[in-house]
Amino acid sequence: MGLETFNTGGNMMKRLVVPIIALSLFIPTQRADALFGVGLKYVGDSFSVGEWSDGTTLYSLSGSGFDGAALGGLFVYIDAIPFIDLEASFEMSGAPYDLEFQNSVTSLPATKFGWTRLSTYYTARKEVFGLGLPILGGGAIHVGGGINSHQTSKLADLDMMSGIIGDLATGGEGMKLESQVEDFVKNKDNWIEGSGVHLQAGLQMKILTFNAFVNYRITMAEDVVPDAKSFSSIWAGLAFGL
Repeated sequence: MGLETFNTGGNMMKRLVVPIIALSLFIPTQRADALFGVGLKYVGDSFSVGEWSDGTTLYSLSGSGFDGAALGGLFVYIDAIPFIDLEASFEMSGAPYDLEFQNSVTSLPATKFGWTRLSTYYTARKEVFGLGLPILGGGAIHVGGGINSHQTSKLADLDMMSGIIGDLATGGEGMKLESQVEDFVKNKDNWIEGSGVHLQAGLQMKILTFNAFVNYRITMAEDVVPDAKSFSSIWAGLAFGL
């Protein structure tokens, strides 16, 4: 009878092991002191856009291409939920490039254009393990993912430039290129919208009343970076924890 009871208890323990392990994955290893925070971030995108050209019997256009883009943004995070952390951010990234446009009658000097990305990211992240950093106040490694949405400016092409500066065959009298370009960029009909998902991993460190973040992110979204279905980013931010 004793042996049977022992075996029954052992089988029960085996049945409980898997649920206990699964449940432990959702229990944070270290609670953050701050419940939420708001901060500023620097963002650097990694991708490459090669040179491009277009032309007809009247016009020709060529773009210099560019490698990567960078700028920054604003983010907020919530650490108060027991088993997961939430993060939302708005960011802008951009890169300049040279554009040349000419025809047989007249030509323009190389003009600086810019590619711009305006994005919103929503991320759920899980603390993998905490770090003992007594001088800094502690740290943690997080992994996570989420959804994102984007607006990106079109790369200059022949149709775009023809619409901006009109018929250059007449010599373009009275044309103000900078004003025309500015009006084009402000027109939201000339922007491309896209959305996708992303994965993110990084380090969060507490420094006095602040929280510092360094993250690597892969964004999988079409119609954001020209001729690419994904791009990677490194972002670093400093937030005031509340």
